[in-house]
Amino acid sequence: MPDQFSNMRFIVNPRAGNRRGDVETTIRQVLGGTGIVFDIIRTEHRGHATELARLAADDGIELVVAVGGDGMLNEVGKGLLEREPILGLLPCGSGNGFGRSQGISLDPKRACSALLQADVRPIDVGKIGDDIFFSTAGTGLEVEVSRRYNEMQGHRHGMVTYACLTLDTYRNYTPEPVRIALEAESDLQIRPIILTVANTAQYGYGIQIAPDARPDDGWLDLCIVEDPGFLQLLWHSRRLLTGTIDRMPGVRMLRTRRVQIERNNPVPLQVDGDEVPGKAVLDVCVVPAAIRMALPSSIKP
Repeated sequence: MPDQFSNMRFIVNPRAGNRRGDVETTIRQVLGGTGIVFDIIRTEHRGHATELARLAADDGIELVVAVGGDGMLNEVGKGLLEREPILGLLPCGSGNGFGRSQGISLDPKRACSALLQADVRPIDVGKIGDDIFFSTAGTGLEVEVSRRYNEMQGHRHGMVTYACLTLDTYRNYTPEPVRIALEAESDLQIRPIILTVANTAQYGYGIQIAPDARPDDGWLDLCIVEDPGFLQLLWHSRRLLTGTIDRMPGVRMLRTRRVQIERNNPVPLQVDGDEVPGKAVLDVCVVPAAIRMALPSSIKP
């Protein structure tokens, strides 16, 4: 629906992992002749985007666009929960899991142009402890992988780097006992190397941890990977790119609206690619239709 927004605000992470040219200039070029009132604000510290999104809601902004990766989308979206503005995304991060899974172009010009013709649809978010997630949250070795990946300042990022970090982290990772309490099934006692709750299909880079996950179905997909051994893990890792992780030894895929994850001690979490503090007992649930989002009209979530 063209011209559905009379004003927009772009909240930009200037440290995003994949800035394809000057994205702010691109925004001005795309919107400059449309008659839409817009402005661009840069974040200055972690959590700032949430503050800016709340201010945008107070200012009566109709479309608030996160310009960055999954972590940036998380911060902006958090500030818009239970508010009027619609959430948009220009994926300029490293993995861009949410953007890729929803068919949003990684080219800033195309993504920005698509906002002018976007469909506005309600999407779910996940809640884990005190945090929310749009794509994935986890408590396995993916936490350490995310931490190491995000600390690689000045180094080349990409899928190969992420894969190598995962295999290197696995070599020194000792899985701990975890109790999983589901709504309609018996508790599980497991020692997972990967334990991810997914609202969308992938971590990023096309790595599909939960190929059937959709952000509009009122469910979360739980991926449990118990240690299959290094050679099996290496051989079957290709399934993360082909959407066939369920055929990998040691993998269980479950769907739930609510799950409790209990460990002996608190451990950090991976939430939309960022490390956050965790608790020994985590309550996880889906919040259906939690926020309205501008998504490409040709792609259904």
